[in-house]
Amino acid sequence: MSFTRITPHHADGYVEAVFDGHEDWMSAVQNIEQIVALFDELDIYRVLLDFRRVDMRIAVVEAPEVAALFHKYAYHEMSFGIVAPADPRGLSTVECFGKSMSRLGHRVDFLDTAAEIAAWTDMHSKARRRTG
Repeated sequence: MSFTRITPHHADGYVEAVFDGHEDWMSAVQNIEQIVALFDELDIYRVLLDFRRVDMRIAVVEAPEVAALFHKYAYHEMSFGIVAPADPRGLSTVECFGKSMSRLGHRVDFLDTAAEIAAWTDMHSKARRRTG
């Protein structure tokens, strides 16, 4: 079961999604819809995706399809801060998703440390590591 928490941080210009529990196609679609609704409501297009607590049920080969679905729902270029899971299978899926989003024209930053996360969430910070 997915216990994902999606929180808008309007003052800082981003939406935070903390994935906790099972993440499968159905929960991915629901989360994408919620995130995009917040984008439209708040007129912000940055999202912090925190996968540290996820039990990934989406295969690596499905990650580009999830990225394409996210891209289709969002009508703007997005900026992603991605905190990857430690689990090797989940990590592979999340990395493939991030690279797919980058290929679709979105900015993707993989955040490895608390300092990188803090820098990314501070919209005025220039200390971001871009990959993809």
